[in-house]
Amino acid sequence: MFSKITSKSNIETMVANKINEGTTISGDVSAQTDIRLDGKVTGNIHCSSKVVIGNTANITGHIKCNDLTIEGKVKGNIEVSGVLFFCASAVFDGDVKYKKLIVEEGANITGSLVNMAAVKPVQQIVQNGQQSQTQQTATVQTAG
Repeated sequence: MFSKITSKSNIETMVANKINEGTTISGDVSAQTDIRLDGKVTGNIHCSSKVVIGNTANITGHIKCNDLTIEGKVKGNIEVSGVLFFCASAVFDGDVKYKKLIVEEGANITGSLVNMAAVKPVQQIVQNGQQSQTQQTATVQTAG
């Protein structure tokens, strides 16, 4: 009367969200689990996990996620709380806030890179009755 329910393997249940090449999305994308984008997205991307921008992807919008790998084209600001990886084929234009950065030789990056781990909080200093603010930032250079 009742059929036996078979359990799926770990590989089948760990399938990430995927936007294939040839797919175009206009609007924001939000995901709780890993997402791979190989199509075109015009909008912001927010993910609680890992985002992979594939070689054929073209993204215009801001990205906020835990880990990010860029193989394709991205135009917009990025905030990564974990590891940001620019592959050699990456083309990026925007400002970046990251915790850990990996850049392959050949990646095309235009914009500013700020290491959130190296930036100390803004401190208020009172000198001669005047307040001034000091802030530390990190400079990232890649060998090429």
